[in-house]
Amino acid sequence: MKMQTAKMNRAIQPSIRTIDSITLPAVEKLQLDNGVPVYVINEGEQEVVKIELMFKAGKWFEEKNLVADLANRMLREGTSKHNSKQIADAFDFYGANFDTGAGFETASITLYSLSKHVDQLLPLLQEVTTDSVFPQHEFETIITNRKQRLAVELKKNDFIANRNFVNALFGPKHPYGRITEFEQFEKLSTEDLKAFYKKYYHAGNLTIMISGKFDNELIKKLNQHFGSKDWKQNVSAEDISYQVESSSQLIHHTEKTESVQSAVALGNISINKTHPDFLKLSVLNTLFGGYFGSRLMANIREEKGYTYGIYSSLASYPHAGFIEIAAEVGKEAREATLKEIEKEINIIRTELVDAEELETVKNYISGRILRSVDGPLKFSETLKNLIIYNQDTTHIQKFLKTVRDVTSEELLQLANQYLDYDKMYKVTVG
Repeated sequence: MKMQTAKMNRAIQPSIRTIDSITLPAVEKLQLDNGVPVYVINEGEQEVVKIELMFKAGKWFEEKNLVADLANRMLREGTSKHNSKQIADAFDFYGANFDTGAGFETASITLYSLSKHVDQLLPLLQEVTTDSVFPQHEFETIITNRKQRLAVELKKNDFIANRNFVNALFGPKHPYGRITEFEQFEKLSTEDLKAFYKKYYHAGNLTIMISGKFDNELIKKLNQHFGSKDWKQNVSAEDISYQVESSSQLIHHTEKTESVQSAVALGNISINKTHPDFLKLSVLNTLFGGYFGSRLMANIREEKGYTYGIYSSLASYPHAGFIEIAAEVGKEAREATLKEIEKEINIIRTELVDAEELETVKNYISGRILRSVDGPLKFSETLKNLIIYNQDTTHIQKFLKTVRDVTSEELLQLANQYLDYDKMYKVTVG
């Protein structure tokens, strides 16, 4: 007997469901014996666990450019007991992924592992965190590779445009505007990295996040390895202030006559995630240039054919934020692209967004919020950002409600307040 299956009518558009609320994974906050805060998300179907050690040790705290990034990168390059190959082989043997990364505010050490292997890997995770020795030969290799990578990047117009853009916005001495030059590599030593490591990589400066599916005994074992009161040498890093020194010129051009394309970057210093307007401004930015169906894409890519892609972004860091519009276009279309961007800004500042376009953007953002909390490992990334900005999980529900409730009139007001072409820095390369 043949069973008949219902056929999907692809001519009928699937219905769109409004997302009014989200059920978030449960978060438990604990403390190790030495006071280190631990955020626990014990959910999921897969026997996988992610442990992330997050130190306040980003670029904001470095006295020399590159120190925060290189100190974090070299944690895996050797301890007093194991060299870099032995460390890599040990993680590989258990099929684990060990990663490091330094941002502006924080620097992280992250372990992804099958739950059944965590016991074997915790001692090694502790070792690379607390006993890194920064071997000279590994340092020299990394410096050589970084210089080669910078040489390659400096041939790309979009890389140069972004460097020049943030430098114009914040100035060369500010962490958000500081750019890397070749001579800065020569001024670094392993002693710089060791001093930074000693100052910032300790229990008084640490937050831990654990996510995935695991036995609660893991918390006790984590405490054994990272909860020692002897390890709490210093208090949390004190905040540091920097003076913003924006360029007095709004227009910056780097001529590259051999280039067939030009990179454009324009925008200005704006607000960050802690500002009351940020959530609504995120809706405006998405509509304007924050996704593939945006106005900038519809005009400059689809209609004019000047570029493969143009986007606007609302960058947020703990001490500032900025709006940036960026694209690579044919060099003959550079000035025309700037005029079209100006035209789109003027439209969004003078005309109300129609209901259908706004509803499309609301649905898109709502789906993006839903994806950001889909599963414990994904949710841990969202939680990390909330911790950096001293926010809790109610912020996610607040964002969803803001997206659903924002009006065209509010977006018009925000466009007039935050988007002004005449006040934007305009950086071009090519």
